[in-house]
Amino acid sequence: MAHSRSAAVDASSWRRGAVRCLVCLVVLAITTLSRGACAGEEIRACEFEVKARCVTGDARVTLADGVVKRVEVGVFWCGLRGRPGYTCTIDSSRGDEDTKWSEEAGATLIANASPANPGQPDRVKVTVGSHVSIDLDEARSLGRCGSGAELPRAIVIPEKKGACRVWLQAP
Repeated sequence: MAHSRSAAVDASSWRRGAVRCLVCLVVLAITTLSRGACAGEEIRACEFEVKARCVTGDARVTLADGVVKRVEVGVFWCGLRGRPGYTCTIDSSRGDEDTKWSEEAGATLIANASPANPGQPDRVKVTVGSHVSIDLDEARSLGRCGSGAELPRAIVIPEKKGACRVWLQAP
């Protein structure tokens, strides 16, 4: 009789421990999954490929409650046969020392704090709506790109998942 009572206590104890563990896992899962939603953070991203010009890349914009917090653009240009390719990179976050962020007419302007040519503007303009538009027309490739590469004129991240729309400089 003592043996069966001990087994019953052990089984009951094990069940309570398992339930506690399960509850902890559920709480952890809910906390982890809702963390982004609580913070109001959203990431819009896409990739692109322009076969005729041998260019590929991606763009990502992080929003917090609809406000642009980070912009990342990566562009890869194929090199000559047997040679490595060339890249352009933009990775800017609010609060970076390298950039100066401002808002103008519903768009976020991200200016290079120390441009290679101070006489010319060097900035990225991001407009958020149903699509996210990254206007690179006033961004300078010098300092962001390797030799033989250049930034596109503009990239649009679609509302739903899909390929970016990209406009390249004239050849």
